[in-house]
Amino acid sequence: VALIVLIVIATMFITAEYRRGLIRTTFTATPARGSVLAAKAIVLGAVAFVAGAAAAAVAIPLGEHVLNGNGNYIFPATAFTLARIIVGTGALLAVTAVAVLALGTILRRSAGAVTAGIVVFVLPSLIGPGILGPGASGGVATWLYRVTPAAGFSVLAALPRSVLVNYPYTLGNGYYPLPPWAGLVVLCVYAVAALALAAFLLRRRDA
Repeated sequence: VALIVLIVIATMFITAEYRRGLIRTTFTATPARGSVLAAKAIVLGAVAFVAGAAAAAVAIPLGEHVLNGNGNYIFPATAFTLARIIVGTGALLAVTAVAVLALGTILRRSAGAVTAGIVVFVLPSLIGPGILGPGASGGVATWLYRVTPAAGFSVLAALPRSVLVNYPYTLGNGYYPLPPWAGLVVLCVYAVAALALAAFLLRRRDA
C-alpha cells in the first residue's frame, strides 16, 4: 500500500509539471536538464527514505506488541537485524521513488507512469507469494524475487538460515531467495537504468 501511494507521489513530482506546462519554466531557469532530474531524485529519495525508515521504526515495536498481546511467538531478532530492516525499508522506498520518478520523466503522463510503476514495482510482489505457495521450493515466484524489482523486499528478511537444519527456506515460510543487500542491489540496478534512460531522453526531447 505504501509503495502504491509513493508511486503516485513520485510520478506527480515530474508529470504535474509536464501537464501544466511548467516544465518549460523549470528548464528555462535551469537549462541543465540533468541537474533538474538529479535534484528531484535527491529530494524525493531523501524524503522517501526518512518516511520509510521512520514508519518501520514505529511499526516494528508496535507489531511485536500486538503479536505478543495475542499470544503469537516472535522469533528473536538481533539489534543489527532490526536496524538493517529499518534502514532497508527506507532504502527500498527511496530507490523505488527515484525509479518511478524516472518512469514519469520517460512517459511524461501521470496515468501511464503510475500504471507502469505499479506493474513493475508492486505487481511482482503481489503475485509472487500466490505462485510460490507455503510449501514450494522454487519456480516462477522464486525468480520474480531474484530478477524483478521485487528482489528489493529481501532487505526485510528477519529469519536466520542454517545449513545444519533441514527446513524449507521458501517465501511462504518467510524466507527470500536472495540475501538482504543483494536483493536491494537488484532494485538499484533497475533504478539506475531507468534514471539513465530518463536523463538521456530529457536531454534529447523538447519540453
